[in-house]
Amino acid sequence: MSSLTPRNTLRWLLIIGGVALVVGAAGAGFLYALDWVTLVFNQHRGLLFTLPILGLLMVWVYESPAKASAGGVKALIASIKAPTAPLPASMAPAIVGTTLLSHLGGASVGREGTALQMGGALAGQFARWFTLDEQEHRTLLLCGVSAGFAAVFGTPIAAAVFALEFVRLRSWAIIPCLASAFLAELVGRKIFHASHANYRLPVPAELSFSGVGDALILGVACGLIAKLYLFLHRRNSAAKSLPNPYGRILFGGILFVLLVQFGHLQDFTGLGLNVINESFLEPIPPAVFALKFLLTFLCVSYGFRGGEVTPLFFVGATMGSAAAALLHLPLSICAALGFVGIFAGAGAVPLACAVMACELFGISIGGYALVTCAVSWFVAGRKGLYDEA
Repeated sequence: MSSLTPRNTLRWLLIIGGVALVVGAAGAGFLYALDWVTLVFNQHRGLLFTLPILGLLMVWVYESPAKASAGGVKALIASIKAPTAPLPASMAPAIVGTTLLSHLGGASVGREGTALQMGGALAGQFARWFTLDEQEHRTLLLCGVSAGFAAVFGTPIAAAVFALEFVRLRSWAIIPCLASAFLAELVGRKIFHASHANYRLPVPAELSFSGVGDALILGVACGLIAKLYLFLHRRNSAAKSLPNPYGRILFGGILFVLLVQFGHLQDFTGLGLNVINESFLEPIPPAVFALKFLLTFLCVSYGFRGGEVTPLFFVGATMGSAAAALLHLPLSICAALGFVGIFAGAGAVPLACAVMACELFGISIGGYALVTCAVSWFVAGRKGLYDEA
């Protein structure tokens, strides 16, 4: 990193402010578009039958106009680790557009892949206008990732921690990452009036020995589920059995439509935020998290874009809600610990998830969340989805 001269400090203030403004605005726009697409799907359930065709369109986008962006999160991580040229300008619009197409057809995918690629790619364009060395370029991309995550999820501290944790970096960049994340979230919320889910717990999580034991048990359960997801992900059987991306996504889309339509699984389409909300209020049957796990893995493995984090939040929250009947902790706290626990193991980002728990549910859950997330990460194998990239 260049020395912190007044001129260089001013330059970085301009870069961070610019990244926060651009990514914060883009994040708000994406959230509004995602809400609209979800509303349209819910009002016109017949759109489910268009999912295979929408899938073919997604593949075409990455095979033709946005071919340079086909690497997705893998390309983003590679660019952070070894910054050279700016990321393709097509990466942000391509991932936003294809994610919206996924949700228009009801695919069980998330939005974290969109947040990371959108933020990183938009921030990366600043490298075209500023002369940056390799370390500064890396910091720029990390600031973009932090800003994108914060703008979409509304958790700026977790966003900054995640940006460093998912690429396994220990760096002073936590400071500009925090600044970018807080400013981007502020831009989205205050200027563009973007809103985020309010999961504040109705009761504080008071620490107790029995509660710590429950948090440990939930951590083991979350870790085992994350380990299974990673095992299936690493086998990548869909790509091996159907190497042609058009054939793969067409088959996966048809299979998803049949499962949802004939299994009456409409509640398992999209993000499933309504079911997540219910999991904090009433016990959820164990079959719910298993079905969401299956449908999410199907969509992601067959090529639908968007990511898997919010569906994994769904899986974790409903699993925790179902497990609450066997534990001492209140149902809402069990659901909250499951919410962050599975992604902590699957993404190998226990610190970011523990911090996210505090931001989403209140600081009182921090001790329990740290136990659950750390145990889940250990049980899952300590290498996650982003180590595969």
